[in-house]
Amino acid sequence: MAITPQIIVVTDLDGTLLDHDSYKYEMALDAMAWLNRLEIPLIFSSSKTATEIISLRQEMNNNHPFVVENGAGIYIPSKEKSDDFHNHSFGHKREFILSVLRQLREEYSFPYIGFADMDVKVLVEETGLTTDQALRAKLREFTEPLKWFGNDRQLNEFCTEIERSGLTAVKGGRFITVSSSVNKGMAVQWLRNHYRLQLGVKPIIIALGDGENDKQMLECSDHAVLVRSSAHELPKIDKKDLIITNEVGPEGWNNSVISLLQQYNLID
Repeated sequence: MAITPQIIVVTDLDGTLLDHDSYKYEMALDAMAWLNRLEIPLIFSSSKTATEIISLRQEMNNNHPFVVENGAGIYIPSKEKSDDFHNHSFGHKREFILSVLRQLREEYSFPYIGFADMDVKVLVEETGLTTDQALRAKLREFTEPLKWFGNDRQLNEFCTEIERSGLTAVKGGRFITVSSSVNKGMAVQWLRNHYRLQLGVKPIIIALGDGENDKQMLECSDHAVLVRSSAHELPKIDKKDLIITNEVGPEGWNNSVISLLQQYNLID
């Protein structure tokens, strides 16, 4: 019996589906509407926390699985209750990461400030989030984002020490995120197996992202879209047939998704 192909869209949020500065997504509504009509899952894969993404899913009327904190956790909606989830996590909890950071700060005085150091007011100023959004952003389970004030040499030293502790530091659009050695690509592969084994479909993964922390996700996808950013240079992605958008943020996201749906003759 042949396995039915199923397109699945996995997307970064900040700077990709959401505008880097305003966090708005109106420019992507046309493509999102097509995905909804075609019953194509739209899976958020972000450095954001579970509480942040749950709030955004409710706003967007999205009921699909989602990936939190740069691939450290995957949440699968329960079939019994819409507000309940089964979750799968990779690596260390945040408490261990904070203990490593405290030790390194005492020993080396690395120049950064982390989310754990910021009160809500400071985090609002640093991110442009609302107070409620900033409160949700602080409720982290697996990672610690840092605002870096040092030079590249200091950052290389910091990354070396982090790796010696069994952790990793990945540069995103705004912050450097310290976590276990996990990434969004690992989460995509887990989801690929989940859809194949649990739902009996052959996933065709369309992945969209704009930053260094999207690299593995893009490279393990079937179709990779690198969304142009207004805030930083494009990362180097080792992927054949990589699509790079002309437009930035959600406008580039929208046009590339529609173009790929047209290639599969799903829309005119």
